[in-house]
Amino acid sequence: MISRNLILILVIVIYFLIFTSCSDYQPTTPPDNNSGAPLAKFSELQVKVFNNCLGAQCHSSAGNQGDLTLEAGVSFNNLVGVQSSLFPQYKRVEAGNSANSLIIKILKGEVNPRMPLNGSPIPAATIDSIAKWIDQGALNN
Repeated sequence: MISRNLILILVIVIYFLIFTSCSDYQPTTPPDNNSGAPLAKFSELQVKVFNNCLGAQCHSSAGNQGDLTLEAGVSFNNLVGVQSSLFPQYKRVEAGNSANSLIIKILKGEVNPRMPLNGSPIPAATIDSIAKWIDQGALNN
């Protein structure tokens, strides 16, 4: 038979394990969105941004400027992890690294020609949203 002292010791040990293991519990929170940019999904970027780049002389299969087609169904594979033919020192989209992604540099005017070519610059909030998507892994979502 188990002695009372052994039972008491087991109860104390269990109590200690339960309450000390939970003392460091921190609920998880969603990632910071410091930039104020909305969290972006690729499917939303396709509709709101890339579909606007499809003019006959631009990034459609007919125009294919810079050897880049941004039509739905092919744009993701033409962007993410693809070395630029015009600026081979950059990937068009380097997943997890918007600062080194050519698309951000071109949209911000850090590399010429700024896009959209001969058009008004894309709003900073939209560029920030694209950067957020890239920094979060450039998922095909």
